[in-house]
Amino acid sequence: MRKKIILIKLGGSLITDKQKSFTPKISIIDDLSRQIKEALDEDKNLQLIIGNGGGSFPHYPALKYKMNEGIREEKQKFGFCLVQDAASRLNRIVVESLLKNNLNAVSLNPSSIITAKNEKIKNFFSYSLFSMLNLGLIPVTYGDIVLDEKKGSCILSTEIILNFLALFLKRRGFEIDKIIHNGLTYGVLDEKGKTIEKITLKNFSRIKKIFYQTFGFDVTGGMLHKVKESLS
Repeated sequence: MRKKIILIKLGGSLITDKQKSFTPKISIIDDLSRQIKEALDEDKNLQLIIGNGGGSFPHYPALKYKMNEGIREEKQKFGFCLVQDAASRLNRIVVESLLKNNLNAVSLNPSSIITAKNEKIKNFFSYSLFSMLNLGLIPVTYGDIVLDEKKGSCILSTEIILNFLALFLKRRGFEIDKIIHNGLTYGVLDEKGKTIEKITLKNFSRIKKIFYQTFGFDVTGGMLHKVKESLS
């Protein structure tokens, strides 16, 4: 019997200092790993897919080389390499922490298994993901820069990738329970700093104007993008 799958996002603002480039919050990452270990020990029918945000790692070179434009000039080829390297470095830190807690965590690198067209996922090579899940491993993916047929490259946020994986697996008979987003606050905040109790397609247009601007490095659209992807 297949286990229920929960997808967990570890927000970039939670696991890095987004105002300082390449600055992980190791103690928080380790605490999250311990909590994940406890949850899996308590529920043996639970299978996880984890996605970490990029925080101050890939966002910095992505801004420097204007990688949101794609690859339009020679120096952006080098920018592509730097963003891919930075994203994978933070992912390795997260996986390392999970391994320290005796969890069977393994990196699932988007730039190696996904290609896009006009910033939309076009090709997904799924064998690695299926094999990891069948073996009971924990795939740990992340927001990444990928090759794009039209733009040369594009940046896919962790939200886009987790939503894609959830729908992809659901269509193939996997039981997707939920996607959990972990950030610095208990939820999405309104203009007074209070948590919005519930966001739906009905009230989204009314409240979207209050989404605050991201502090520090962020090329994936901040909170507005996160909520849009969660509702899609």
